Amino acid sequence: MIKLFLAVLACAALAGCAASAPPATADDADAAACTAQADATYHALDEDQLARTSQAGLLYGAQPTHVFDAEQMGAMHARDSELTQCEQNGNNNAPEVAGVPVVTPHIVSTP
Repeated sequence: MIKLFLAVLACAALAGCAASAPPATADDADAAACTAQADATYHALDEDQLARTSQAGLLYGAQPTHVFDAEQMGAMHARDSELTQCEQNGNNNAPEVAGVPVVTPHIVSTP
């Protein structure tokens, strides 16, 4: 009787481990697009941050380390916020004027 009870208990415990449905490929594509967009914005706006190296452990660093850390954390927070906003609202954050999307500037060449 105890063996039967333990077997039922083990089956009940493992019932929650059933395979879940795989995520949709459209969701993966949206997440990848949002991540790529956030990374591109981060790299475009923060090139000066990416060029600096961490100066932890130096007795007299070239700049205040805490200021550098705060700037870097602020840039990472802006990237994470953009990523979260893109995932919640969709990958449509093109600038708009009065509800109409702005045309991306481009060079028109004539032959």
